[in-house]
Amino acid sequence: MGKIKNLLFLIFLCSCEIPTGSNHFDPNSPVSLGLLMLGADRIVQMEFSSNKVQPGGTLFISTNHDFTTTANGLQLPVKNLSINPISQVIARSKFLYEVRMNPAVTNGKFTLNLKDYYLNESLLVNPETFEFEIDANPPLLQLKTGNGIDISELQTGFLDIEANEEIVWEGNLSQISLSGNAKNSLVVSDVIVTERNIRLLFAGNPNANGGILTISLMGIKDKASNTDGTVMVPVQVFAFKSGPNMNLSRRSCGAIELDDGRKIVLGGRVKSGVVVNGNGTLSSMEYYNSVTKEFSFGPDMVYRRQEFAIVKLLDGRVLVSGGFGALVGPGSNDGLASTEIFDPTTNTWTEGPTLHSPRQFHKMTVLPDGNVLVVGGINPFGPFQTVSEVELIHVTPDPMAMTVESVGHLTESRSKHAQVLSANAGKVVISGGERSDVTGPGVNDHYIRSIDSIEIYDINTKTITTSNTKITRRFNHFAHVLSTGEVLILGGISSRFNDGQPILRAQIYNPNTDTIRDHKNLLFGREWGSSFVFPYGKDQIMIAGGLEYRTVNGNTFDSILDTESWSESSQRFYLTGRSLNARWDGCDLPFTATGGGMILGGRIGAIVANTEEYSFE
Repeated sequence: MGKIKNLLFLIFLCSCEIPTGSNHFDPNSPVSLGLLMLGADRIVQMEFSSNKVQPGGTLFISTNHDFTTTANGLQLPVKNLSINPISQVIARSKFLYEVRMNPAVTNGKFTLNLKDYYLNESLLVNPETFEFEIDANPPLLQLKTGNGIDISELQTGFLDIEANEEIVWEGNLSQISLSGNAKNSLVVSDVIVTERNIRLLFAGNPNANGGILTISLMGIKDKASNTDGTVMVPVQVFAFKSGPNMNLSRRSCGAIELDDGRKIVLGGRVKSGVVVNGNGTLSSMEYYNSVTKEFSFGPDMVYRRQEFAIVKLLDGRVLVSGGFGALVGPGSNDGLASTEIFDPTTNTWTEGPTLHSPRQFHKMTVLPDGNVLVVGGINPFGPFQTVSEVELIHVTPDPMAMTVESVGHLTESRSKHAQVLSANAGKVVISGGERSDVTGPGVNDHYIRSIDSIEIYDINTKTITTSNTKITRRFNHFAHVLSTGEVLILGGISSRFNDGQPILRAQIYNPNTDTIRDHKNLLFGREWGSSFVFPYGKDQIMIAGGLEYRTVNGNTFDSILDTESWSESSQRFYLTGRSLNARWDGCDLPFTATGGGMILGGRIGAIVANTEEYSFE
């Protein structure tokens, strides 16, 4: 009779509609009423030692119900069974059970369907289901920022190391050690451990030149007790350090890293007082050997150039175009429409096709098909007129066979703009810049102003359209493509005249939705083509150098020694270490293989030959 009574109450409970999110153990709920009538011994509570276990490993279940008195003992029915991960259940006492896993099952997630099974036994179970995972892999640890940090992050206090799963670790200082050439007097002073994060707090000083810091962590396990014993996390510590002098002082130059690891710097304007043709404009190229830390002369370009554009083609050759200069020789400088190509395999320069429009302060972008888009620029003599024609260089193995195609005109001609390819969107984003229009025949008859428009080149349709959105008016600014395909627009200045202000506010443009949003402020407003932007770590960029417009010692601008970084994951700017020299109008040389880069020449008062490197090496 008792069994019939219990069964009727179970049917009653199962037929009750219980609102989602309600407390099933509320005294007024239908479930509680049924449980009271069934008796408290019918509520089976189970607690599992872990939801992760190794292949062939063990987990424990504690319960308030004695399963040793039942014919089948404790049963753990696996839902959607293809292979049973459980090989044996052993009663260690009336209320403690050892569950041994099948060593043949090496991975997978499984669900125990406790409710349906024990309902047939006239029992209600809490929890009704239980999910667990067979896990054979120890936890993976990495720096939150990927593998690289700026040295200031050690100097100011802490690093976060992330785990890919929940970890079990006491976090004693005796379980942590530091080594590597970046260590110097650095020590770990404290550690804070959460489920998936280890925060290390530091005291002492790292090596001022940066280097490699290896963090060794002993005894870290996951919830399945997997461990690697000692885990070593190598950290690349980036810092500014002095580099060798170039053979020639130069500003307004170009630099690039070749596929074979060599670095080159070329062109620009030489230091005042050096007698060369063309009033100081250079055709010379120098190699930089990052192993021996030496510069050596390479072959000269066909033309001397300054304020030109430079890109590395998909096949590793280097293309330069335009600028201000002339054929090497005694002739006077003019605006250039010429191009030339450097072949690293033969170490030679060869003339390429001629652009339709001479231009300097323009931009080039290498497209996914290998061709090169040429946008903007200005003619070199007053009255100044910015260039609206957009040209496409069709790249071929033979430089003499390359051709130039006009693909349209900008709605607003511009120079000193920012230009990046968002491969995600299939578009080249052309933002801001400075526009100059001729207003009369005189050398000064032109009107110059900054612009706020964005224009888009669609690489699939080869068309140029104007965005419906506007940026803050700016030129001599920078753009950086994010992992989402969005474009971070930062820096620059609004005007060269008395009302000119550096732009602190950064903005993020989405080329897929044609929308823009205001972002955080830079710590320093900075402009000019030597506000160097170097990627490092996982998603950080270093911003250094340039001009900040303020009154210092009677001057209306000042070059900037302080640097700052921006992190895509934290979406903010933060102060980092200082560069060694406050400079502008030099050239930057990003190290594409390792992150960081090099700043070459520029102006520190006079035009200089010195260099500095931002790296961990």
